[in-house]
Amino acid sequence: MKLSADLLAFLGRLGHQFRTPELLLRAVTHASISSQTRPDNQRLEFLGDRVLGLVMSEAL
Repeated sequence: MKLSADLLAFLGRLGHQFRTPELLLRAVTHASISSQTRPDNQRLEFLGDRVLGLVMSEAL
């Protein structure tokens, strides 16, 4: 999957090297514009919510 010039510029500004840049594309893809070849971020969002909840429960 080829990353757009805008997404490559965003990667440069982040200052982080992703082992799997396609995950960044998935993370920024909303369900309203997803397709068979471009999956959305809903599963990553769910996972992030669960991890955040776990971290917060451990902190409390």
